[in-house]
Amino acid sequence: MAETYPRQGEVYLVRALRTIGDTKKRPVAVISIDSRNDFSRTVLIVPFTSDLRGGETPTRVLIPAGEGGLESDSLAVCEQILAVQKTFLEQGPYGQISAVSLAIIQRAVQVAIGIYEL
Repeated sequence: MAETYPRQGEVYLVRALRTIGDTKKRPVAVISIDSRNDFSRTVLIVPFTSDLRGGETPTRVLIPAGEGGLESDSLAVCEQILAVQKTFLEQGPYGQISAVSLAIIQRAVQVAIGIYEL
């Protein structure tokens, strides 16, 4: 049987994330490891925004349109890592971000939590 749990690097549409003041559905990248995703009721995600004002920063990573199924150029907002219930993943996966982009996002999360300095 095929593995159906959300996989690391997949992009989903998630319900409004009120914890960060969001009022609309938003694409997110799953960043938690697959073994955790398989056994936990939650996944760790990083939301995307299509608001490119301010551009890339050490904790915001530009992902081009088309990658992971994203419709427009988007910033992965790595300082807003969240654990969400799998049931909040409403649609997807739309696609998979590249291994290179995932590694850059992981580094940006490390910067955001202070375990990697620039």
